[in-house]
Amino acid sequence: MSDVARKAGVSPATVARVLYNNGYVKQETREAVENAVRQTGYRPNMVARGLRTRRSYTLGLVVSEMRLNAFHPAVAHVVQIEALRRGYTVLTLNNNADPRMEAAGVQRFLDHHVDAVIFCSAIDPKNVRLIAANGIPTVQVEREVAGVGGIVTVDAEDGMREAIDHLCSLGHRRFAFLGGDVDSSFRERNDTETVEMGRERMFRENLARHGIAVPDTHILAAPYYDDSKPARQPGYKAMQRLLTLDERPTAVICGSDLLAASALQAISEAGLQVPEDISIIGYDDTLAEILTPPLTSIAQPIQELGSEAVKMALAAIEASGIGSRQVSARTKITIRGSTSHPPAS
Repeated sequence: MSDVARKAGVSPATVARVLYNNGYVKQETREAVENAVRQTGYRPNMVARGLRTRRSYTLGLVVSEMRLNAFHPAVAHVVQIEALRRGYTVLTLNNNADPRMEAAGVQRFLDHHVDAVIFCSAIDPKNVRLIAANGIPTVQVEREVAGVGGIVTVDAEDGMREAIDHLCSLGHRRFAFLGGDVDSSFRERNDTETVEMGRERMFRENLARHGIAVPDTHILAAPYYDDSKPARQPGYKAMQRLLTLDERPTAVICGSDLLAASALQAISEAGLQVPEDISIIGYDDTLAEILTPPLTSIAQPIQELGSEAVKMALAAIEASGIGSRQVSARTKITIRGSTSHPPAS
């Protein structure tokens, strides 16, 4: 560390503040220290640091269905980058939407003495409460277990309002919603509105602003992914059902880009075109640009979610705990080629 200090022209204490993100350092000083670290090849002794501070400098990260939903690995990527920048490693658990797998992983976090745990998103509220009961700061992303730790929420109102306003401005009046399968068991265990329920509610409320009521037949839910049928995903069959309705929708909002991709497949195989016959909007904005046509999608604030989760976790570690602090990040619509005017009736 002394070599780094000499090269940067600062004290060893300043080098330590930069390396361990502990205390204020001017931006030009920080850059000088970081350049000196690169030039000298210096690597902090994390074991010695951990013994001094009684920390593991490890964050636990719980994600759900990494193979099936591009949103979760995208957030995990940001968490890893932000944690590494601050001198922390990340121990990642894919709960695979299985409460038992999540419980086993949470126990592993306890065994490894992680300093904080970020849930994105929890399957069983008991696992979140177990971490908190052991005095470990918890941060939840998107899905909330009420009264436990910090929460980084998604304010989905703006994105859904923009999506509905966009479609109505194009002249659409016949709508459908193809949402993710609601995890009713999570609601029963936690008595809170799930993410999927919230999106459906906002869909209905924003259409009501335009004087449009959507019949229940036009509201469908499907699992995001089915491993057993990779060529015919649940969203495909749900879209087929919508296409058989007497009042076929001219605009469909989907609960994820993955569901929208399945819907596009069903529409194409039915001999219809997007957006000439049906307009489609996805959610997450993770796969949207690579689909045909490029998908209009409600973009999740992924960078902000991951970054704020790490900041909140580290602040809680420094404060030896966390209250019910909440940060909210906004969604917005990204308009591409899958939306247009409805067909002439």
